[in-house]
Amino acid sequence: MTKFNKVLLIEDDPITIMVCDRILQMNQFGGTIITKTNGQEAMQYLKDLILQNESIPEIIFLDINMPIMNGWDFLNELAILKKQLTYTPKVYMLSSTVDPEDTKRSKYYDNVAGFISKPLKKEHLDSIG
Repeated sequence: MTKFNKVLLIEDDPITIMVCDRILQMNQFGGTIITKTNGQEAMQYLKDLILQNESIPEIIFLDINMPIMNGWDFLNELAILKKQLTYTPKVYMLSSTVDPEDTKRSKYYDNVAGFISKPLKKEHLDSIG
């Protein structure tokens, strides 16, 4: 049985996407796993779901450093979009760096539930409930 109905992975690196998708599938973490390669693409996806009156993902795994729209810009847009949502998805920041400033900055966003150093592992998923 899957833990969540819909999970959104926002990541630009194809290898990381493949690893994350595999970990999510193997652990039956999400019924549907959607991947977007930058924040702008993901934001448009969420807006389209709202327009179509469809459910949005319960969990978002968000890379920080991406082209077009990075993770921080996505979080700022999500804060504006929250007014149109019936619930706000939990966001888990993904980063290949262990910069304490990133961890500190992530705490300013109320929907950021955690900060995960890549690669995503089963232990990370087990701690999400």
